[in-house]
Amino acid sequence: MTAFAVCASVLGLAAPAAEAAAPAPAPKRLDILLSNDDGYQFPFIRAVQGALKAAGHNAVIVAPATDQSGKGTGINAKPGSVFKAAEVEPGIWSVEGTPADSVAFGIQHVYQNKKPDLVISGINAGQNMGATTNHSGTVGAAITAAEKGVPSIAVSAEFDVANPTNPFPQIPQAVGFTVKLVEKLVATAPRNGPVLPGKATLNVNYPVKPTGKVALTNVGSAEAIFTKYVPAPDQCATCFRLDLGVDPNAPEPVGNADTTAVGQGKVSVSLLDGDWTTPAWALGQVVSVFDNLSLRLRLTGLTA
Repeated sequence: MTAFAVCASVLGLAAPAAEAAAPAPAPKRLDILLSNDDGYQFPFIRAVQGALKAAGHNAVIVAPATDQSGKGTGINAKPGSVFKAAEVEPGIWSVEGTPADSVAFGIQHVYQNKKPDLVISGINAGQNMGATTNHSGTVGAAITAAEKGVPSIAVSAEFDVANPTNPFPQIPQAVGFTVKLVEKLVATAPRNGPVLPGKATLNVNYPVKPTGKVALTNVGSAEAIFTKYVPAPDQCATCFRLDLGVDPNAPEPVGNADTTAVGQGKVSVSLLDGDWTTPAWALGQVVSVFDNLSLRLRLTGLTA
């Protein structure tokens, strides 16, 4: 994966005033496919759809019929298998399958003759950063879109371990930031060009208590979400019970990591490209160094 580390600053240059100012171009209206791993009925994805529509975009949900958390980029690869997919409400599709299945189906069937301009996966209930990034169904849906040539954004909200009765108080802010990020990308995109370069995916993690700052980060390696396998002899002699937990104090060896930024109350934005080749191993990375630097400049000034 390609990731970037340091925010860049840009000098704004004002053009001389014209005798008669030309009318500002109309804002670009995007066709956006929304998906997640929590299911099409989940309230967070519904909130994002409503906010994007209010901002003038065409947002269609194509998401799993049931919770598919932790499925990564897994797909149904059994030839001849039959599954159900239906538009259960106007602009909302339910797909029997994984997040990756939902996005693949949405791009091929729901959009048919024209790919969407952007895929947004989330907002997920729980952070997807550090070591959990590779296993996230939220991120997997976004990576699937990028593989098919559609730029994508995965958005996740940090779980508040100190307030289990209300673990996601920041969702309204995270929804607003998602729309703000889309608008920033639209405003800075090349004329008639895509909103993100190549097969890029942005992985966004929104903290519980945002400070208003946004950090362009590397994917860390801290195992912020950990698993424990506990023997369950009450079920059977060879049974184990899976326990999940969150460790906000997990050590992070990676510099400028997403886990560190979120721990500091910053919104973390990491650039993924779905290419697991080690950077600089060979020429021809999916997202080039030039794209990387260009996107850093485009996101300058973004606030939470």
